[in-house]
Amino acid sequence: MSSRYRVEYHLKSHRKDEFIDWIKGLLATPFVLHAVSHDEEDTEDLTTSQRIKSQYAEILKDIEQLILNKIEFDAMNLCNDENYLNESSLGTSRLNLLVPSIGTFFTPLPLEKAFLWEDSVKAISARRMVAPSFNDVRRLLNTAQIFYFMKQKRLGSKNGKPLRMVTFDGDVTLYEDGGSLISKNPMVPLLIKLLKSNIFVGIVTAAGYDEAKIYERRLGGLVKGVYECSELTWQQKRNLTIMGGESNYLFRYYEKAKGDESSADNKEEENTEGNQVCGFEPIDRSTWILESMVEWKDSDIQATLDFAEKTLNTLRKRLILPPEATIIRKKRAVGIVPGRVIDPISGEEKVIRLAREQLEEIVLTLQSTLENYPPAKRIQFSCFDGGSDVWCDIGGKNLGIHALQQYYSPGAPIAPAQTLHVGDQFAPMGSANDFKARLAGCTLWIASPEETVDALTRLTAD
Repeated sequence: MSSRYRVEYHLKSHRKDEFIDWIKGLLATPFVLHAVSHDEEDTEDLTTSQRIKSQYAEILKDIEQLILNKIEFDAMNLCNDENYLNESSLGTSRLNLLVPSIGTFFTPLPLEKAFLWEDSVKAISARRMVAPSFNDVRRLLNTAQIFYFMKQKRLGSKNGKPLRMVTFDGDVTLYEDGGSLISKNPMVPLLIKLLKSNIFVGIVTAAGYDEAKIYERRLGGLVKGVYECSELTWQQKRNLTIMGGESNYLFRYYEKAKGDESSADNKEEENTEGNQVCGFEPIDRSTWILESMVEWKDSDIQATLDFAEKTLNTLRKRLILPPEATIIRKKRAVGIVPGRVIDPISGEEKVIRLAREQLEEIVLTLQSTLENYPPAKRIQFSCFDGGSDVWCDIGGKNLGIHALQQYYSPGAPIAPAQTLHVGDQFAPMGSANDFKARLAGCTLWIASPEETVDALTRLTAD
């Protein structure tokens, strides 16, 4: 009974990615047709594996072509400015018909090549009892995106479109949930390697603080690594930024001599190295904010946060949440976080976590309620489930990434096709805040910091 419940629970629409599920369904056909007994002869087993591998590759090659067709089709629609010649008159791409919820592809994806590589490592075609899974397809799409950028790197800026900016989520992407980036973390040299390659590196996180010291503590190992790296130029070091609160606070790496009056005030001693001070300094909002965000009225922002806070209070009572669960209001965000109590047996403090069902009920109710609230319609907001808490932020990661694209290259903003966002929260909108990043650039959907390390290792390979 519990197993059946789990299966039905994970089939809920808000937890599904239609494109990945569609690919998974296509790959299920050769798997079912060639499912055989595990006690077959070795020669027959090898032949079967080769046949399945060939059919998997053929299907993915066809999907690869459908993606190319969609890119060309979308470009053609974009070039047609006349009202009478729009998407409705041109029709829709084949992939849009097959997967109605499909988003934008900024680059081709070499899926066949990616599958052959993944199969050589994971032996997907050799499996007889377990069909290609959601995670298999997710990793396959990641590998295809990495292979694309590896090819562009080889082509160079003259003949290709090499990667110019990589952005990251924080928790579960760069470090474990609630953790920090220490000096010994294998992520640090990889991020520095990106900077050495003149690639802009941004941490676009939902953690919303208007002071740098909290970010400096969580990214202390990276700050120290960048400071101590003699191979990085001053400009390359300055290519490291943090966009906090989705798209609300921008900080940039700096090094200033002690006593320099232009340096940021009240810096933590832990960020002091030798006779230099290093860390992150705030960037004036007027220098990077998008035009669309300037138009938002403060009254609408406050009304949205007020309404979200009221909704959270209502849900806390309706769902009979623990009294320790706390609602926190910030300048541009409001959320509910798990409470802490003292364990009567051990005497230690422990976290009272909210159940998965409670978290999803809160975030989905919050999202649907705000979508019908007039002030919220005039701005952009993001509701997401952080795994142990729920937040409503003003703005979104797509805006944060767009802002960085313009901030680093004001005259000619960095193109989405030369931007990559790495994150773990790409479930459908209303439950994960990395989802909107798909509107601003290419993405990698990872499930742990170890996967991020693996992706960056391949991405930065010489």
